Amino acid sequence: MDNGTIFYLAGGALAVSAVVVSFLGLRLEKFPGRAAPIVALWFVALIGLATTFSVLHSQDEEKHHEEEVGLPQATEEAEEEEAQ
Repeated sequence: MDNGTIFYLAGGALAVSAVVVSFLGLRLEKFPGRAAPIVALWFVALIGLATTFSVLHSQDEEKHHEEEVGLPQATEEAEEEEAQ
């Protein structure tokens, strides 16, 4: 699995978790109660995972973009050297 896929999965899990916890918080009077540390830890883990893989994904995209941009520049340099 690449970094982008993991980022999107973690972000999706974070969004779904937020909706579920909001729904439970609105429906259940004593939610989260004793489960508060577990819920907080779950969100901290998902946020950390999404943040880490968003940075890794952006670095991958930057490298890919540099390779695309670098190819025409290298071609121009080679043509200039041949012309001399």
